[in-house]
Amino acid sequence: MEEFLKKILDWWKNLEKKKKITYIIYALSLIVVMIILFVVISLPHYTLLVSGLNETQAGQVIAKLDEQGVRYKAGPNGSIYVSNSQKYELRMKLASEGVLGNNSRGYELLQNQGFGATSFDKQVNYQIALEGELERSISAITGVSFARVHLVIPPKTYYTVGDNAIPKASVMISLATGAQISQEEVKGIVELISGAVQGLEPKNVRVVDNYSRDLSSSIYNDDIGSANTKFQMKQMIESYYTKKIQQTMQTVFGFGNVVVMSDVELNWQKLEQEERTVEPVNKSSGIILSQQQESEQTINSSNNSGAPGTTSNIPPYDYQTQSSDRNTGYSKSKVITNYDINEIYKKTIDDRTGEIAKKSFTIYIDFLKSGVTETEEIIKNIKSSITTATGSGQDNISVLSLTFNREMDNEKSKIEAENLRRRKLITYVILIMVAIVMLLFLLYVALLYMRRKKTYTLIEERKKKLEERVKEVVGEVKEEPVELSPSQEMQKRLEAIVDSRPNDVVEIIKIWINTQ
Repeated sequence: MEEFLKKILDWWKNLEKKKKITYIIYALSLIVVMIILFVVISLPHYTLLVSGLNETQAGQVIAKLDEQGVRYKAGPNGSIYVSNSQKYELRMKLASEGVLGNNSRGYELLQNQGFGATSFDKQVNYQIALEGELERSISAITGVSFARVHLVIPPKTYYTVGDNAIPKASVMISLATGAQISQEEVKGIVELISGAVQGLEPKNVRVVDNYSRDLSSSIYNDDIGSANTKFQMKQMIESYYTKKIQQTMQTVFGFGNVVVMSDVELNWQKLEQEERTVEPVNKSSGIILSQQQESEQTINSSNNSGAPGTTSNIPPYDYQTQSSDRNTGYSKSKVITNYDINEIYKKTIDDRTGEIAKKSFTIYIDFLKSGVTETEEIIKNIKSSITTATGSGQDNISVLSLTFNREMDNEKSKIEAENLRRRKLITYVILIMVAIVMLLFLLYVALLYMRRKKTYTLIEERKKKLEERVKEVVGEVKEEPVELSPSQEMQKRLEAIVDSRPNDVVEIIKIWINTQ
């Protein structure tokens, strides 16, 4: 390590002045860039707290953030940004305070009714509470940021409700950015509202989004012949057959080597035929409309009588024997029957709405790219398999062999490779910058170490030279032997001990001082 640092120092000393200035400028530039990166990284990063708020709601949220001393940034479309570290904590606090989220009042409104509230006031409060509860439920659906519900409920009175008193409802939903809502979800919203309001039918519920689109218009529309429904059904069927054929054939010829075009003709013909047949009436059959029956019977009988005149009444009485006659009479009956005309009414409906009238398919295959050899037999087998799978005739199936244009795929691959190269380059630059900073730091520490070591080495060398010089001078000057006294000899020994063992002497002195 020391030799490496010495080589670096020697290389630095041997450099020209211009090169030294250039390297110093590079080093300073790198340091400035690192400082800027450090400052940028240390700045607070703002993340989205809420979005899609109106001005009133955004003002309430900002007021609460000011009260809490939180730094924020306001953006377009009612968006508010806060520090990333405080995002979830602030959401919980604002939601608990009733500022963030749905501010609709629900059934808790009914708990604050006064004793003087009239029956009409209670009905209005109940309607407002019901609207608030429905708004909360609808806002909980995925993709819906908030909702407004307006109910038209006939007031309950002691009088008879008129014919026009029908409950109705209107819903306005605001979709989140990029969110879509399906017809099944709209139908679920309609069913939710109709089930919560007594007497409300689903057909009397209207759902509108924040783009003024009537989402409930096609839910209960039984007219399948509308233009929008026709196009959607045709598109759905064509997409089904395209996906079915393409996925199957890509398994054989490889991904990206098959393109399928489907065309479906739907039959929208609806025939209604009415037939009325009138048959004549005969005496043996027919529909009896009315029947009248009359019967008459007469019976004549003979009566016994006396002789004419007064003679028979004067005594003596004379009796004359009467002769007896036979009874006579007659009977008559009559039936009058009125027949209705025999009428046969027949209505025939031939509804073929939505039936598939014709299916045709065009399949483009890149045989060259797929590696499959194009032959008549293969094309015939392809048509046969598609006919079996779709029920279409082979005359309506076309198989074309083309070489696909791969320029778009190549451009896409180039763009992806370029983006990957840029990401790698950025990563390498960052790693190199970090390595250079670390190297400069290590170089600085090494320079300090070398400088201190060099100073220490110079001091030691000067000390050795001085000692050698003293020895040379002392060796030239021959001192005469001097006789020392016992006390001087003791002092000299002590000085030798102090020079050779200074730490022990210091400890002895400390012990001696502590014992005094």
